[in-house]
Amino acid sequence: MENYPDPEMEPGPLLAAGRDADIFEYGPGRVLRRSREGRSMAQEARVMEYVRAQGFPVPEVEEVSADGLDMVMERIDGADMVAVMAKRPWEIRRQGRLLADLHLRLHELTAPEWLRDAPMGQGDRLLHLDFHPLNVMLGPRGPVVIDWTNAGRGDPTVDVALAWVLMAAGEVSTNRLLGAILGRARSALVRSFLSSFDVQIVQQSLHDVVAWKVQDPHMSPTEQAAMWRLVKDVGSGASA
Repeated sequence: MENYPDPEMEPGPLLAAGRDADIFEYGPGRVLRRSREGRSMAQEARVMEYVRAQGFPVPEVEEVSADGLDMVMERIDGADMVAVMAKRPWEIRRQGRLLADLHLRLHELTAPEWLRDAPMGQGDRLLHLDFHPLNVMLGPRGPVVIDWTNAGRGDPTVDVALAWVLMAAGEVSTNRLLGAILGRARSALVRSFLSSFDVQIVQQSLHDVVAWKVQDPHMSPTEQAAMWRLVKDVGSGASA
């Protein structure tokens, strides 16, 4: 297992490119996720195995290379939630409620003792910390949540506030979060998502969440400015 979980099997065609990893075809029903930045995925795989054992929908992890740079996992046939909403915009509110339901289901889980603490807030719940529509795949067996790189232990309102920020302030022009979904449709998605939570409580985490997220090198200056604008607007009572 020096370069691949199966040293005699080369990855197939590139299927997708994320922020710090690429996804390749890897035989029937499998994909290989490869880190581009030298980050080990061993901890992420451990989180996924734990979450899956609790009955939450995540891809099954088959194997991780010795150096942690390659992870073979179940291939999820289907499209992400953004692509589905772009094709069927009349489903936006329903998808927002589905995303909220997935948050609620995840936050019922107690985080394992070995999981790191979230960067802000306190609590013992399992948090995804990147739980937005692009990381929800909608396939034949229902929604499946991917990309557990940032998972941590903490207060569920942090996860909800971060999803709010990413959906409201994600850069549309680069298809980062909402793709072809524009204007009022984006607001409708956010409102339907937040309708399942106590918004006044979630608002209390917004500033700290944004202060942390704007330090992410993957966030563009436009997105950073939009995040701070959201904090200002919510603080002044303006609509999200």
